[in-house]
Amino acid sequence: SAVSSGAKAHLTKLFDGYREDVTNSPDTVGPEGSMKYFENLGVDVEGMEVLAVLEIIQAPTMGEMSREGFVDGWSSLGCDTIDKQKSYIKTLKQNLPSNKDAFTKVYKYTFMLGKTGNQKAVPLDVAVTYWELLFTSKLSAVKWTSPKSPWFQWWAEFLNSQWKKSVNKDMWNETLKFAQLTLQDEAMSFWNEESSWPSVIDDFVEWVKREKRGGETADVMEE
Repeated sequence: SAVSSGAKAHLTKLFDGYREDVTNSPDTVGPEGSMKYFENLGVDVEGMEVLAVLEIIQAPTMGEMSREGFVDGWSSLGCDTIDKQKSYIKTLKQNLPSNKDAFTKVYKYTFMLGKTGNQKAVPLDVAVTYWELLFTSKLSAVKWTSPKSPWFQWWAEFLNSQWKKSVNKDMWNETLKFAQLTLQDEAMSFWNEESSWPSVIDDFVEWVKREKRGGETADVMEE
């Protein structure tokens, strides 16, 4: 339609203004331009909101934007100016904590951002950094902690001390499912040895029972 082609023209021009190397990379905005763009949007680049924006524009990696993703993403939402984008993000931030579907979209896309080049997996330190953003942010729809179980802290501690390997897509996606179930059922009675969880989650369950909960029952018995 005329409206969407007008919007695309505006967005193309907006995108052009952030490019760094017009000659060699005419359709890419690099780290410097991306930072400037997020600054103009008023987006906290260390907060979860940046992941939500990168999902909208289908950014290939952190610190890079492609023309196609930028133009298509924002034009599909009817946001062809910085002001419209700002107000969209403001509403998104208000909705994210209670919108599991929107959160899941951002969560799943973040795996893509964590990979470099043709890697199939995300390095553990990168995965843990993103998990921290996704599971502890006030914008998160899945805040992974319960009154007696600091789940995310345990997960990070377990991965860094026991797992020490990179994180593939299946493990990434299953972790979100597992997190949601633990928030509904702190005792983890949904888990059994026949469940088809990735082995890392099986190992984590055993570790929690042994390292975190075994200690608790012993303490209770001593009192």
